[in-house]
Formats: sequence, C-alpha cells, structure tokens
Amino acid sequence: MSGPGAGASAAFTRPAVRIAVFVVGLCVVLGITFGIGRAVGPWDLDTAPTHDTHQNEQTTEVRHDGH
Repeated sequence: MSGPGAGASAAFTRPAVRIAVFVVGLCVVLGITFGIGRAVGPWDLDTAPTHDTHQNEQTTEVRHDGH
C-alpha cells in the first residue's frame, strides 16, 4: 500500500478510529438537527385554551381531619 491515501485508509480500519469517526459524525448530525429545531421553533401551534385543573378552587372532597 503506497500512495497518497494509504495511511488514511489503514488508520480507518482500526476499530477505535471507526468508533471515534462514528461518534463525531453522530454529534454533528444531532447538533445540526438541534440547531434547525431551535431556529424553526415548535410545530404545535394549537391556540385553543387548555383545561386547567387549578382554575376552579371549589372542591367536592370531604375533609377527614375533623374540621
């Protein structure tokens, strides 16, 4: 193996190098998708009011502490 790319292909056959390249590539892809997600914003733009359980303070529960 002699030539300009012989050293690079020999290094890529080592398992540690392949794992490192995979992890770096995965981080790059996840970083790009995270950045796109932050730039675009949320897709769920439901403007309908949601039901809030704390809005109504009246309760039908019976207190059992003697009061």
